[in-house]
Amino acid sequence: MTRPWRLRFAGAKYHVTQRGNGAQAVFLCDEDCQRFLEQLDEGQEKDGITLYAYCLMPNHYHLFVATPRGNIHRFMQRLNTAYSMYFRYKHNRPGHCWQSRYAAQLVKGDDYILRLTRYIHLNPVKVKGWAGKTTSERLTHLNGWKWSSYRGYAGIGEEEDRVDYRWLTLMGKMTMSGRRKAYRRYAEQMAGAHDE
Repeated sequence: MTRPWRLRFAGAKYHVTQRGNGAQAVFLCDEDCQRFLEQLDEGQEKDGITLYAYCLMPNHYHLFVATPRGNIHRFMQRLNTAYSMYFRYKHNRPGHCWQSRYAAQLVKGDDYILRLTRYIHLNPVKVKGWAGKTTSERLTHLNGWKWSSYRGYAGIGEEEDRVDYRWLTLMGKMTMSGRRKAYRRYAEQMAGAHDE
């Protein structure tokens, strides 16, 4: 049976996830993460993709993107192919880098957008191994995780040119500083809890 076509149209927003083959790590060092982000930047430029949020984890990644040209398939093919070629060569790993095809869930609604960005950003403290940690330990780890757009959203790190922060306006504050503080509180309140 053939796989169903993905729903694609100009302006569509997606939560994209991709896992390493067999749930194995695909980001083994900082150099790997940096290389992936460089390839992400290149894909954004060539395919006209808008990036709203991201998080790189050792064995998977999350992206929240918009496709003004309706070309999520081209963007993802470029990104995953480029990174897998780099990864196999750099780490002498034959075979597949990625497990199956990427998942791309359509994103709609302002409330869902806020919950999605928070879900993406909290990934570093929501994986196995963090269940028994205190909220303070989780926040320290979250605030130090540099392979995510969270630090720019929360105002604890530099803004990244690759990220479009427009959804911070949903925090309802007048200034960007106020929005970032509100977003940080919004994320931190769920750092030690289950996010529905």
